[in-house]
Amino acid sequence: MFHHYLVLLALFLFYGLAGCLFQPQMTEVVSDTLSEIQEDFPIDGFGYSSNIGVLERGQVRANQSLYELLDEIGISEQVIWQVSNELKQRLGFRFLKQNQIYYRYRKHNNLDDVKYAPVLILMESNVRYIKIDLNDDILIQASAKPIKIRIRQVEGTIESSLYESLVLQGHSAGVAIELNEIFAWQIDFFRLYRGDNYRAIYEEFISEGEVVGVGKVLAAEFVYQNSVYKAFYYEDDQQKGYYDSEGNGIQKALLKAPFRYNQRISSSFNYSRFHPVLKQSIPHTGTDYAAPLGTPVIAVGDGEIVESKYKGANGNIVQIQHNGTYKTAYLHLNGFGPNVKKGLQVKQGQVIGYVGRTGRVTGVHLHYTLYKNNVPVNSVEVDLPSLKSLTESASEAFNLEVQKYTFLLGQGRILSATNNDSYDVEKNS
Repeated sequence: MFHHYLVLLALFLFYGLAGCLFQPQMTEVVSDTLSEIQEDFPIDGFGYSSNIGVLERGQVRANQSLYELLDEIGISEQVIWQVSNELKQRLGFRFLKQNQIYYRYRKHNNLDDVKYAPVLILMESNVRYIKIDLNDDILIQASAKPIKIRIRQVEGTIESSLYESLVLQGHSAGVAIELNEIFAWQIDFFRLYRGDNYRAIYEEFISEGEVVGVGKVLAAEFVYQNSVYKAFYYEDDQQKGYYDSEGNGIQKALLKAPFRYNQRISSSFNYSRFHPVLKQSIPHTGTDYAAPLGTPVIAVGDGEIVESKYKGANGNIVQIQHNGTYKTAYLHLNGFGPNVKKGLQVKQGQVIGYVGRTGRVTGVHLHYTLYKNNVPVNSVEVDLPSLKSLTESASEAFNLEVQKYTFLLGQGRILSATNNDSYDVEKNS
């Protein structure tokens, strides 16, 4: 028995001594060699990390001022005055608009006594905004959220309207506006027929996962009253625009109608129309549009205003000389557009007035007349001149674009995006 105890004691001493001999050496850590591991805070769309506070969304109330918003985030009266002055001088900013969206950052762990970081974001659109940062100094910056562009394709058949056809398929109504502008010289979008159909490839703008707008239509085909119209966008250093498959410019010098959106024709061009006020047959050398009071009226083409005044039975009238051949007149306006007066040079699409009922009329409408060589012509039926065709040097590059988009228009999906930040496959809706 004593022998066993001696063996156990020997083993204990052996392993104890071995443990001491083979114990890992501990190195003293000098504090100067330590570095703190920084927490990685995510950056939001405005360029701020989440440690600044919790992002809160607000909406400007009626008569709410910038002073009030800045005061709520703890900015002094003197700094508010400086900010307002700089906004006015640098960006032309004067007043907040009712329902305008703004953002601010509520500081963490302030549930009872709410405090905010000295930052205010004023949204001017879905993407554009003004940043007011008063952390260190007065920083005022007009900026925009990063945008990705993806390509989408859509096709459809008209049942009631182009707008409804697009929206029901989950596409933006902005595509309808773009198609309207592209084919405005060839198609009367006020008179689409059931069964007319279309196909288009277009750019869609994405910001923070949300659709914020529509870019260019890259290619489109519209079958209108059994006639096929095609448009391909092409751009190089010398030219840009929409062309047919042969490279001929499809956009004319004048729009078909003086509105951005569809308006109903209430009285057509007619040399023997019965006048509802004078009760006799009088030539109606124009087209009447039954649009709501105050609807913006736009110039159908570039030109010079040669008349802008109240003119008896015509009411408020604007006349525009577009070139040596064409002139247009807009009658019975409720009022004139900004700075519209005789001698002003206007651009196509510029607001020149608003639909009204001035002069000798029975109701609210716009009377629109197109003159060719000073003779009234039917604006709905007239064949307007095309813009210049592509130069011969661009024909090879353009033909490649036509082949590419003609193929894609016939496919059920788009395979790539226009930038490296976004890669989306969009199937036909």
